[in-house]
Amino acid sequence: MKTLLILLLTPVGLAVGQTEYGSTTLPEALKENAHAVMRRHELTYAVKSPGEATQRLRQVITVLDEQGDEYAKHVVGYDKLSTVLDFTGALYDADGKLIRRLKKADITDQSAQSDYTLFDDQRYKSAAFPKQPAYPYTVEFVVETGERNLMFYPTWMPQDDEHLSVEQSTFTVQMPAGLALRHKAVNLSVPPTETARPDGGKTYVWTLANQPAVVFEPLHPPVREMMPIVYTAPATFELQRYTGNLTSWRELGRFYHTLNTGRNQLPPALQQQVLDLVKTEKTTAGKVARVYRYLQDNTRYVGIQLGIGGWQTIEAEQVALSKYGDCKALTNFAQGMLAAVGVPAYPVLVRAGSGQPALMADFPSFQFNHVVLCVPDGRDTTFLECTSGHNAPGYMGDFTGGRQALLVLPDGGRLIRMPDYRAADNRQQRSITATITPEGDADAAIRTRYTGLQQDTYAEVMHSLSRDDQRAWLIKRISLPTFDLTTFGYAEQPGRVPAIVETIALRARRWATASGSRLMLPLNLLSAQGNVTPVVGTRKMPVHMDDSYEYDDRDTVVYQLPKGYTPEFRMEPIRISSAFGDYAAEAVIEGDRVRYYRHMRMHGGRYPATAYADWATFRRKVARADRAQLVFVKTD
Repeated sequence: MKTLLILLLTPVGLAVGQTEYGSTTLPEALKENAHAVMRRHELTYAVKSPGEATQRLRQVITVLDEQGDEYAKHVVGYDKLSTVLDFTGALYDADGKLIRRLKKADITDQSAQSDYTLFDDQRYKSAAFPKQPAYPYTVEFVVETGERNLMFYPTWMPQDDEHLSVEQSTFTVQMPAGLALRHKAVNLSVPPTETARPDGGKTYVWTLANQPAVVFEPLHPPVREMMPIVYTAPATFELQRYTGNLTSWRELGRFYHTLNTGRNQLPPALQQQVLDLVKTEKTTAGKVARVYRYLQDNTRYVGIQLGIGGWQTIEAEQVALSKYGDCKALTNFAQGMLAAVGVPAYPVLVRAGSGQPALMADFPSFQFNHVVLCVPDGRDTTFLECTSGHNAPGYMGDFTGGRQALLVLPDGGRLIRMPDYRAADNRQQRSITATITPEGDADAAIRTRYTGLQQDTYAEVMHSLSRDDQRAWLIKRISLPTFDLTTFGYAEQPGRVPAIVETIALRARRWATASGSRLMLPLNLLSAQGNVTPVVGTRKMPVHMDDSYEYDDRDTVVYQLPKGYTPEFRMEPIRISSAFGDYAAEAVIEGDRVRYYRHMRMHGGRYPATAYADWATFRRKVARADRAQLVFVKTD
């Protein structure tokens, strides 16, 4: 009876002691390169109907060292369409013996609202065990939630970090009769087991075992392209009073359109104001530019995660009144203003952010986190980033550019390509005049014009930092050993490929080295490249260079030498070519002046793992060329 009472009082899934989770049972292969080991990861998703499901996650993690302490905590999010039904946890020592269980007082419940989020019905519960005096130790969490937003089915990714290995993981999806499960596996060769359920439905089970930690190599592809993952999605679903179909991109777009149709109507007074705003414009491009500027001048971006799963926009009338909105609200508002002046425009769903994996075009599903606006104009198309207060019409930048996205039309959606920015768009054109003092200091006047993706960071600095903070930021970016920054300034040049012009005056201390009668002058003042990390052993991952590796840099530096110096030798022009890009440099001596030219043009792309050695060789040659210097001898 005493044993029975203990079993009845123990929470389901959390045993008093789990000696099989002791560190002595861990395979050595799972400890290698790992800060933690996922001992058990059991995710079960039970669909009850097109609009209701439950999800249960049980995970047991052995923490091996201090860097793995982050796994001693767990966070679960919820909102008005989901409920946390159960949240329990336990802590075990190195031998797998119970130290303590999670108490209700250990679980915090707070809003997910951030500094830039004004309204948000998203909340999260979290719990963390205190830092332990000895390693290894093991934590166990069991979380169960009720779900009423079945636009999204779960993604199974038990190994979400390079220093986490997985001993055993299972993913179970239970589907009722009449509902189909859509799924896609990445980096997982074993298909799921499928069994019939008594109710006529079907159960799917994926398994993963003894997965060692991954060592990310330089220039690796996005994480989600390398780890074992299973994506799932419904064929049909219900969300409050709406029904949706995800069997094609056309149907997904139709659902989004239905969800937001009729919500872009403007107040009559604003309609007239917008008409007056564009009355002198004869072209679509002119009207779009006027409306976009009005949007930027009169609204601001805030996060508003309300509505049906955060996907239904607030009405344009509300944005007109409050002067703020999130990405979908501002996009909807801009669409309404353009409609008022006779310019049709359509929302575009996109997965925004650098380092994001490519859209899975063969798996229609909600893979998006952002909305922009598309304005067709004959053979021309203009995209508008409606959350930006300073972008030029048509410019997307690296946040949304260069990827597939879903154009939402009234009759459904279709995949399109967002604007790409290649080397010819992403330029750095730098002109420097520098006077070398007899002591070797360089008084330099620098003008640099950045375009395309190369100007993105500078544009943000211009619009988000104070003058003092801009100065501090710039000083950190200038790659000179010692220098004094005298003046600096920034100016914008708007356009579909916008530009920022930076002007700097500085003194580089001891840039040239005076030694006896000789003066040694390094040539590359600000654009020198360093070496890259060489490969140790055989590389396994492809070499991935995103759009930021597409650029064209041109430097011209004119050095005025002190009187009385002549060159000890002349530098031969340098040319370096590779599959990744091309490099050229030369120095021309004109009396007491040296004119240095440098040009580096790079290509992005995906290359095989074996290409990394060639990349390292190319960069090593460039780094050596960038260290070139001339020696001058004093003749009087």
